[in-house]
Amino acid sequence: MSEFGDLANLDLEKLIRISEQHSTKVKEMQERAAELTGRAESKDRRVKVACTVAGGVTDIEIDPRAMRMPAAEFAEILKTLIREANADLQRQLSELMAETYGEAANPMTFIENQEAVQEKIQAAAAAYDRTLDDAMSELDKIAKQLGL
Repeated sequence: MSEFGDLANLDLEKLIRISEQHSTKVKEMQERAAELTGRAESKDRRVKVACTVAGGVTDIEIDPRAMRMPAAEFAEILKTLIREANADLQRQLSELMAETYGEAANPMTFIENQEAVQEKIQAAAAAYDRTLDDAMSELDKIAKQLGL
């Protein structure tokens, strides 16, 4: 084994190929994400909302009959539909990310489930602490054996 450990056996050409493939997949995913549209419509189908990643709310269709309802009710329906259209877009993005990265590495999972992210961070920190404690114990043993 060399002084660089496993790094001496690293296949740089393979690493570059994998990196280029990943870069291509990410670019394709970004292009597909730009084409996604989240949609929502009222129960009576008189109000429809569409949104995109780049444009936010891009379309609102209002049947003239919807304008007869009280303004406060209409405003609530519109706000609800905007949230639902955004949720639809997020769902589509999550599916696209899962397709691109795989379910386990899907970045949207981290956004959607903050508790799971915190648990993983805490588990990683605990593992790091245990490893550091073990390493310090070993160093203490070595120091004692050397009379330091």
